[in-house]
Amino acid sequence: MSENQNNLDASILRGMLGERVSRRQVFGVGAALAGGLTLASGGVAGAALPNAGVGSSSWWKNQSAHDKLHFANWPYYIDTLNGNHPTIDRLESTTGMNVTYTEVIEDNPSFYQRILPSLAAHDNTGYDLIVMTNNSFELAYLIKGGWLIPLDQSKMTNFKKYGSPSVKNPAWDKGNKYTMAWQSGWTTVAYNKKAVTNVSGGLDILFDKKYKGKIGMMADPIELGSIGLLAIGVNPATSKPSDWAKAAAKLRKQRDDGVVAAYYGNDYVGHLKNGDLVASQSYSGDIFQANLSGSKNLVLMTPKQGIMFWTDNMCIPLYAANPRDAMIAMDYFYDPKVQSVLEYYIDYACPVPTAKNELLKPTGWNKATLAAMRSDVGLAPSVTASSPQVFPTAAMTKASKTYYQFKSQSEIDTWNGYFLPIVQGA
Repeated sequence: MSENQNNLDASILRGMLGERVSRRQVFGVGAALAGGLTLASGGVAGAALPNAGVGSSSWWKNQSAHDKLHFANWPYYIDTLNGNHPTIDRLESTTGMNVTYTEVIEDNPSFYQRILPSLAAHDNTGYDLIVMTNNSFELAYLIKGGWLIPLDQSKMTNFKKYGSPSVKNPAWDKGNKYTMAWQSGWTTVAYNKKAVTNVSGGLDILFDKKYKGKIGMMADPIELGSIGLLAIGVNPATSKPSDWAKAAAKLRKQRDDGVVAAYYGNDYVGHLKNGDLVASQSYSGDIFQANLSGSKNLVLMTPKQGIMFWTDNMCIPLYAANPRDAMIAMDYFYDPKVQSVLEYYIDYACPVPTAKNELLKPTGWNKATLAAMRSDVGLAPSVTASSPQVFPTAAMTKASKTYYQFKSQSEIDTWNGYFLPIVQGA
């Protein structure tokens, strides 16, 4: 059960779901580095720790389930019904596992700082399963530093059978050695169709001087730099520092021309709704929730230059007390029935495409659960099933771009040197 069971009205909870994006604010880079871990080749403590063999097939064969799991996740990021989480309840009843589910991750940098002292001391962090985002430096720190336990590939049955191609063998974790997707989404552009006419279908809307002072951009340097690269026709995943300089120049001119109203964290949606902004760099989940709550004039774009695809990833921190239980839980969430219940409540991009069928025609325990949740959610499961933000169209999948994978701390410093000053007014 959740230690943070929420007594808020369900409609309020639903309205907050799309705004669970404080995790995108990655200004904690300096704080993260203060912990001593860098992304330099060879890393630091992780590579030298006495953990040889951890995560190997022979190591996993010696791991037994303890029927306990401490699962750390982001707030409002799981199905909820009458203060309980049906998918967690089902996990407990089918495995005998006792799950302590906590909503303690507010952003990647601060959570990384929370667990780093334990990892550095070769100690259990208190969590067996955590969720970290690929478009943040902190997931790279955990992987490169040797702070995650390699997964038991022989126990990823549901993942291999039902997982979407978009979350298998990702750029940030080749072969899914350390991670399995929890949920995904896109960073793209949204506009108010009453205020914007003759939309070209490209990112030029963000740089158009006729919308001076009415365009919103993101304060997150990774998101800002990535959309700048797309705007100059460069794929962020294969970009070079020389491209970063060109993208920064375009973004700086956009700012200096007065086109940008402000650089936002998770508060841009309200400004889109009330007309302060006519268009903004946006997260797909925000706009889906805004549409559901009555803001029908907001339109999510799939620009011809592409959209950025991000993923929140389940992973097992080094020294976890119950790694076998964590593996059981990770694969459990790839059951289409489980995903149908999860998606019906949270509406993010689903890593299990066949969950759509279970939303339309539930075939097991999820049928009664979905029916019970309907009054809470307020919408038919078919609405979730038909959403391209949950089950993307072929066009969205084709347009999806991955983030640049930083190879060294020097690259991180160079990136931030180009894009942070734009946000800071320098």
